[in-house]
Amino acid sequence: MLYDVPMLPPGLEPQLRRLVAAFLEENTKVNLSAFRTEEQCWKGNVLDSLAVLELPIFEATRSAPLPSGEGWGVRVLDLGTGGGFPLLPLAIALPHAQLTGIDSVRKKTDAVARIAASLRLTNVRTLTGRAEALGRDPAYREQFDIVTSRAVASLSVLLEYAAPFVRPQGHIVLWKSVAIEREVQDSLLARAELSAHLVHRHMYDLGEGWGKRQLLVFQKTAPLSEKYPREVGMPSKRPLK
Repeated sequence: MLYDVPMLPPGLEPQLRRLVAAFLEENTKVNLSAFRTEEQCWKGNVLDSLAVLELPIFEATRSAPLPSGEGWGVRVLDLGTGGGFPLLPLAIALPHAQLTGIDSVRKKTDAVARIAASLRLTNVRTLTGRAEALGRDPAYREQFDIVTSRAVASLSVLLEYAAPFVRPQGHIVLWKSVAIEREVQDSLLARAELSAHLVHRHMYDLGEGWGKRQLLVFQKTAPLSEKYPREVGMPSKRPLK
């Protein structure tokens, strides 16, 4: 089934528009995105990011109160966050969740941190480093309920980057184009090795020439083998397949 991009949660558009303005200003200093206009950023970054709010795994997160005395509710990690999408729109839409953005390029994580500070987002933090290294750090390994990524890589590569961070029974959500059936087939071994099972495909349309897209949702069904992630650079050089 094909869905339109969801309606914005009530009351959030002004803050999301401030996000666009802050992002575009930062984008003149640091090359974060090819989107240079307000409309491009609004559709191509903000609304595309918020498509995940239609997924059942995010429904409770949108309204869940903070657990009394237990810190944050759901923990979300955005892998390869780049210019902060979907990290920053989700931080605005999900104030009760704790969101962490990871990127290997410090100038990008520094820029995202400045944007978050300018918007007074207290539920965002950033980490600079390679996923293969951070995924073995006990502070982050299997510590997140949901891992998201809009990064450009094959499914096999993205799953090996993401699986170390998500807890067993947690979920991985990946943004992909529609015509990727060969890529889905090629990821069968990676999914088996990483205990990442494809449980949902969510199709949506940004409209006005932006075209159809999809979100692939994987559930991690068991603790990850100590073999993964492999050493830095290996997942992209020799994808599991």
